[in-house]
Amino acid sequence: MGEMTISLPHLRSLIGLRVHHRGEVCVVVEVLESPPALVLEPESAATLLVDQHGQPWEYGRESRVLHVLSDDRSGLSDELLELDLID
Repeated sequence: MGEMTISLPHLRSLIGLRVHHRGEVCVVVEVLESPPALVLEPESAATLLVDQHGQPWEYGRESRVLHVLSDDRSGLSDELLELDLID
């Protein structure tokens, strides 16, 4: 089997795409370089976020980091393979 590579420019081309992740519609908002990961933001309504003391602070959306490579870095992660593209 040939070596599979995925480049940062290819990952960056995913920014802005809508995907299904764990039953929710999310948008790819950023790509992290090391280790390669996608940052997803749910499209659901903003929720009230709290500060380190548990006090209400601001409205926002909770970001999710989805690693691109498997734990042993030999292939793509299962979470990435389970993503369903909407766009």
